[in-house]
Amino acid sequence: MKFAKTLLIGVSGLALGMGAALAADQSKNDPGFNKLDKNNDGYLSRSEAAKNPYLAKRFKEADKNGDGKLSRTEYLAVMTKKDLKSAKDKVAGNKDKDRSAATGSSKSK
Repeated sequence: MKFAKTLLIGVSGLALGMGAALAADQSKNDPGFNKLDKNNDGYLSRSEAAKNPYLAKRFKEADKNGDGKLSRTEYLAVMTKKDLKSAKDKVAGNKDKDRSAATGSSKSK
């Protein structure tokens, strides 16, 4: 039972650390909804969203109700997809590097 608790605490700590590192890495490129919403109306106009290149490129897709502005919910939906894709790419990239190191092969040959 003590081993299980110790393992759970260790895994939880690792997960929190990885989450914090991922969040810190992504915050460099993503100013967040509140910083983008310059007029504090609770929505992002196309010009406000332009400060985030990822969001600007996907503005029309993110604007689900077609009102020409993004609500916090619409913003979170598109940014969550981005975060999930980034996490998957990082995990997949690390697996490829580990596999290459284990086999002694390299993709740059």
